[in-house]
Amino acid sequence: MPLPAGWPPRPATDRRSIRFFKAGTGTADFADNAYLFSDSVTGANTFVPLPYVQAGSNTPVTLGGNPSGTGQNMNDANLLAAPGAQEVPKAMIWCQTMRVCNDGSGVLEFSFDGTNVHGQLKAGESVIYRVRFEAGIALRGNGNAFRVEAW
Repeated sequence: MPLPAGWPPRPATDRRSIRFFKAGTGTADFADNAYLFSDSVTGANTFVPLPYVQAGSNTPVTLGGNPSGTGQNMNDANLLAAPGAQEVPKAMIWCQTMRVCNDGSGVLEFSFDGTNVHGQLKAGESVIYRVRFEAGIALRGNGNAFRVEAW
């Protein structure tokens, strides 16, 4: 059966929600399963970047529907800063709600900074965090299957 007319649905006009889902198998290192919501899954970022306007420009800009910027433009690097501090920060998106599931038979640990353990799930457990604004997650647990959903 085909998808209904009008599919896919348009993003909401006043709200934006990321759409992140990842399933995998844990290892002993957080770095092996570390995901930034902004670029880990195609389509997770529902925000539309704002157009770049060069300083002093008076060229008209069309914004379209409901744009929301998700970071600085590469042309906005701070050239007055020290050479090691001129980089434009990586664009980030933050979830509001996240669900982490341990589908494995051992302990699954997760971290929001890739170093410290911020939570642990035993076999078959899951947790839902509401109103927890995180931009990514890292998981570890040798051989444990996991699922992460964030919106």
